[in-house]
Amino acid sequence: MARIVVVGAGMGGLAVAARLATLRHEVTICERSSSTGGASGSIVRDGFTFTTGPGLLTLPAVYRDLFLKTGAAIEDVVDLVPVTTPTRESFAAANGPRTVVDIPNASRSGTHDAFESGFGPGAGDDWQRLLHRAGEMWGITRKTFFEAPLLADPAGRAERLRSAGGRADLRTTAPWRSLRSLGRAHLSDPRLRAHLERFAVEAGCHPGKAPATLATLPYLEETFGVWWVRGGLHRMTEALHARCVQRKVKVRTDTAVTAIERAGGRVSGVLFADGGRLDADIVITDLPIDPGAAGLLPGPKAPAAGRVPASSAMLELHLALRGRTPGTPHRTYLFADDPGREPDALFADRATPPADPTLCVLAPDDETLAPEGHSAWTVQLRVPRHGPMDWDAAAGRDGFSATVLDLLARRGLDVRDRVLWSVLRTPADLAGQTGAPGGEVPGAGADGPRNAPRRVPNRSAVPGLFSVGASAHPGGGLTRVGMSAALVAELIGRA
Repeated sequence: MARIVVVGAGMGGLAVAARLATLRHEVTICERSSSTGGASGSIVRDGFTFTTGPGLLTLPAVYRDLFLKTGAAIEDVVDLVPVTTPTRESFAAANGPRTVVDIPNASRSGTHDAFESGFGPGAGDDWQRLLHRAGEMWGITRKTFFEAPLLADPAGRAERLRSAGGRADLRTTAPWRSLRSLGRAHLSDPRLRAHLERFAVEAGCHPGKAPATLATLPYLEETFGVWWVRGGLHRMTEALHARCVQRKVKVRTDTAVTAIERAGGRVSGVLFADGGRLDADIVITDLPIDPGAAGLLPGPKAPAAGRVPASSAMLELHLALRGRTPGTPHRTYLFADDPGREPDALFADRATPPADPTLCVLAPDDETLAPEGHSAWTVQLRVPRHGPMDWDAAAGRDGFSATVLDLLARRGLDVRDRVLWSVLRTPADLAGQTGAPGGEVPGAGADGPRNAPRRVPNRSAVPGLFSVGASAHPGGGLTRVGMSAALVAELIGRA
């Protein structure tokens, strides 16, 4: 039995703690804030409930495996359901009304027909050919990338993951190619290309620099669907916290770790801000940056930090609305007039909020989220991280809420006269809550064989030091965070 300390209680930290406690290790989680869950949280006020952070779950098998192997099926603790309404996408037209396409959940044939009907003959066929390529990419990278741990060499540099099987596999994954290049090669309709590129923008990276393997994201959505937890996705975080407690994990909130100690060349414990200390045979960090960059590894021989590519941040406007809007899908994308220019503003040397951003509206048909006859909506959009833009400035915060509401109205969803109250959650808020630099949420931008070494390794060059979470391999998003926890638990093994 090893004494294991997990630094950080995001979803990755909770997941790896539950797995290792089940393997009979003695596990303690140390979380600097007063609650667990990291970026996945909630806002509760006046009978309204909003989930903050991730809005939906893909590839639920990752969390089904986690809950089943730590005690009981996920369906025993939360109501995990597939989203029954289609994803609505609205595109600007040169003259006339916007083009609206309703994409059914987890239906390849339904998506084909939706694109054929919305964009014209041939559009659905084009998309299916690209998705077939994405499926082949998933078949290759699932084993060689997503299910393979990333390890550091003795110098602290991330070793390369096992490469694809041969030239044919390399031609399929095309590690030298960007997602934008892949889209332009396969998709003639610019609206289809915007549909593809939104997956890169949501992952926090520029589609012109993101690897082509990001095409696996729409493939996973269409193959396995998008899922919701009744009552809010944060219910899964709460259930995972409870699972940790059931497995005898000690959860210490309001406990900031200031250093990871080493003795005899390996980790030996952690130091706390109040001067306390805890012995450890193994330390696992669930942090938004490399533990070396976070200053937790003092001394001249601390390993080099892993380099996670720069990401944009997310702004959320939570709306408590009077009344309901029948027929509103769970998820609606209101695309910019020129979606291709949006990432240019986000990733410029002097990043600015896009003048015409794409909006994602989450309007769950979940009666538990609002008082009877009312609605709880969340509007999400990508913005620059805190720092290049001062998200603490009161004028900017107040003005941005009105700007988003006006933009919603211009794109056909006018709820300005129904707003009872709203909460704007900026990158500065996320930075204060999680410690993520600038409120940046590490996304999937470092995917693929070429970019894998830019992730924080799952196993450090320091014996006994491991990493999970959004900044660690295989990347951001609930699904990949859960994968990182499974990889680290497997590396450490049973007591």
